[in-house]
Amino acid sequence: MRIKISSDSVCDLTKEQLEKYDIGIVPLPIIKNDVTYKDGVDIMPEDIFAYVESGKGVCHTSAINVADYQEAFGRFVDTYDAIVHITLSSGISSCYQNAVIAAADFKNVYIVDSLNLSTGCGHLVLDAALMAEQGMSAEEIVKRLEELKPKVEASFVIDSLLYLWKGGRCSGVAALGANVLKLKPCIEVKNGKMEVGKKYRGNFEKVIIQYVT
Repeated sequence: MRIKISSDSVCDLTKEQLEKYDIGIVPLPIIKNDVTYKDGVDIMPEDIFAYVESGKGVCHTSAINVADYQEAFGRFVDTYDAIVHITLSSGISSCYQNAVIAAADFKNVYIVDSLNLSTGCGHLVLDAALMAEQGMSAEEIVKRLEELKPKVEASFVIDSLLYLWKGGRCSGVAALGANVLKLKPCIEVKNGKMEVGKKYRGNFEKVIIQYVT
């Protein structure tokens, strides 16, 4: 049985990992200057950073729509016995809901809500790919992922609140205060939503050491 594992581009796996495990990716829409691009296809992270740092504006994301999911699933249904797609957390985006709607048009597409983002989602995607390699069925993979989800919590430390402020995720006062006090907040994903955890203080290199230890 051939099982195709796929995910939203926010799983943040490397090109080498995607190729090694034959993982499909559905790109998240990135909106820059009122033009919509596809994450990792016609716009890269370095393009986004350069645009924001230039002062010309900010970039925003939107959920992958039903049509894009249908197109992605349609590429695989005739080649694989089943597709297991892992989405960005439903507590952060409507990607999961849209993927479920799209999957209803197919008999062999299974949707899993990662309740995570970035490498937290990527961890589950890699686990699913390894299960598929071992010959597990789509139903078995989905069941195992549901068991693993509560055990995976992503977190990361932010060096600057500049991008969050420009993107409307925090106030200018909060960004300024964090900068003056040299605060580096840890963002944690819990129960599918992002929360502010511990706040570190000092230069970023020292903060990272505190964070990992």
